[in-house]
Amino acid sequence: MTIALVAIILAIGAGAVVAVSTREPAAAAIGLAIALVGSALVADPLPSAAILGVRIVAGLLAATLVRSAVGGSESQPSPLGWPAEAMLATAGAVAGIGVALALEALSGATGLAGGPDSGSEWLTVMALATGAGTSLLVLGAASSIHGRPGMRRAIGLVLVTQAVLLIRVGIAGPAIDLEEIARAALLVATAATGAALARAGATSE
Repeated sequence: MTIALVAIILAIGAGAVVAVSTREPAAAAIGLAIALVGSALVADPLPSAAILGVRIVAGLLAATLVRSAVGGSESQPSPLGWPAEAMLATAGAVAGIGVALALEALSGATGLAGGPDSGSEWLTVMALATGAGTSLLVLGAASSIHGRPGMRRAIGLVLVTQAVLLIRVGIAGPAIDLEEIARAALLVATAATGAALARAGATSE
């Protein structure tokens, strides 16, 4: 499952970069949806169909709420451009994986195949989830802080929330069913808040 998880992590990063760097609201919403749906799949093994459904529906609903906040108006592009955003995401992922591996070494945690000497299995679920979380955290924080209230800031708030949820899973392990519902509600509530801020910013202009 490690190769599949790596592919999912790459998709999450690519979607987030598109979401925060494109000028097109529709493309930004699609990128955000890819990042959020991909985040729902970061698990080994995958959760039950019900929990997976809750995660995916919450991600799609969050992306829809953010997209609906701006109508047909143009979103705020990244002042750095997508190459710089991609470098930030990569740096965040590498830092997160490094932190996770250090924590695993301190706690004596084993890899997916049984331990630190398991060759390619050093990329554990914990490391990948934490790396994805820190990658989204870097992109989301930059988007949330910089610029006027708008779609890009709303996307940033959602990415920061998803980042915290991924880091929690990476460090503390899978959540129980009730927590999964609370996590989904938090993600949707953050998207609704970001959408409200985007609408308020558009009205005040």
